[in-house]
Amino acid sequence: MNRYDDLLQDTIDLHCHVDLEFSETLFRKRGPEDEWLPAAERSGMRGVVLKSHLWPTVSVVPFIKRLYEGPVEVWPSITLNGATGGIDLWSVEAAYHQGARTVFLPTWGSVNDLRNGGFHRRLADAFEWFRPERLCVQRVIDDGGKPTDDVRDLVRFCRDHGLTLATGHVSWQESLAVAEEAATAGLDRLICSHPLSNSVRAPLDAVRRVAELGAYAEVCWTNIAPGRKDPAEVVAAIREIGLDRVVVATDYFTGAVPQPSDLFRLTLGTLHDAGLTAAEIHRVAAENPARALGLE
Repeated sequence: MNRYDDLLQDTIDLHCHVDLEFSETLFRKRGPEDEWLPAAERSGMRGVVLKSHLWPTVSVVPFIKRLYEGPVEVWPSITLNGATGGIDLWSVEAAYHQGARTVFLPTWGSVNDLRNGGFHRRLADAFEWFRPERLCVQRVIDDGGKPTDDVRDLVRFCRDHGLTLATGHVSWQESLAVAEEAATAGLDRLICSHPLSNSVRAPLDAVRRVAELGAYAEVCWTNIAPGRKDPAEVVAAIREIGLDRVVVATDYFTGAVPQPSDLFRLTLGTLHDAGLTAAEIHRVAAENPARALGLE
């Protein structure tokens, strides 16, 4: 092994999209899970949270585990877009009883994604009957800037049932309001999803505040990919946010990138080259993600 291979030991990717997500052809990944999970095992990864923008992955993970019986953990999740009923506790409760580990607030279904040119654009281009004005309508705060009753109930459900809550594609203002609610309610497993992304565009002061409230700020490959942010600037931001409050994930989605463990290697290696030490990499890619999932 070289130093880049060593960076993957015991890591957890908290944000990895399932292969068969929207159709048999559209937005397919590099390969199915039973093909890349053995590579993740060889790399020394501990586990991965499998996500879908459309359907809860609780329905597919049991079948994936039959195809792959190795030691890499695969944790299912639910994303609260319109297809799953939106921010609805019954959907979350059902997902919990099927083994979900993480709940994502709306992604393409959020008002923020619609306003900031997010993923909904690709769906509108790909599907004839996708209607952004009808489907991208979800907010998590009211007109006074406070979390809605549904969100308040969701925060407490996640607290009481040991679920991790991630903020999806909601605005940074909404993420901050959720972080304040989580701090008040005692939920210590909140992830602010890719706040440095173009769809969230959170100022660094807001990300620091989210971290001060006890949430984790997520940094993804999509933040430092070619044409995005300078990796050295992202490393500086990680240090300013605080290493104990940052998690690094891939947000693996497109078939143009390497399979997940190789993409994680590329992500961590890029951050390492930009200034994070191996010990710091282990903290943000192994230790902090384990804590964010409530693991030892």
